[in-house]
Amino acid sequence: MLIVEVGFELKENFEYYDKLLKSNGLNNDFNCLTHDIYFTNQNLDDLSENEMKEKCIRLRSVNGTDFKVQNSFDVIAESTIPINNIDLFEKTMFDKGYKKVFDTKKVDHHYFKEGMTSKIQLQEIDKIGLLLYFDNKKYYGYTLEKQRKFLINEINSYGFHFNYSDLGLDKLRTLYYKEKKYSLNQNA
Repeated sequence: MLIVEVGFELKENFEYYDKLLKSNGLNNDFNCLTHDIYFTNQNLDDLSENEMKEKCIRLRSVNGTDFKVQNSFDVIAESTIPINNIDLFEKTMFDKGYKKVFDTKKVDHHYFKEGMTSKIQLQEIDKIGLLLYFDNKKYYGYTLEKQRKFLINEINSYGFHFNYSDLGLDKLRTLYYKEKKYSLNQNA
């Protein structure tokens, strides 16, 4: 089953959208600082956002905790890498033929109100800017086009003004190519 996630680039500052969401009844119920490091031994040229993600081993630290390993591909036996051992881990990965392709930090803010089945995320991403991310499992059974329309309709019901033709920003592709890259689905 294919899932649509939108990741719209926002023009105003965080405080503007925080106020907008709160004025539409949503509460900011979670905030964190996330540090992701991606390694790969494959060529990422001409891949979609999701294909890039699937070709990488990802380490994730939330609020300064030890890194959790995602997509280990049986290359890494550990499920956690101590934050103070990251330099040694990187050297080990280089010795195995992997390169570090992304090293990103973001401040993540989640918004929710009673009756919602998913949260709106405002992410302040280093080297990219402020983005709104949203997907909703209640739309997963629909076609990609209908999922996207439902997502945009729901986001707009909280005070935004996105059009169906608006493209979302692909974070990994943007970082990889060092220029903004857009698509209809940030999960494709």
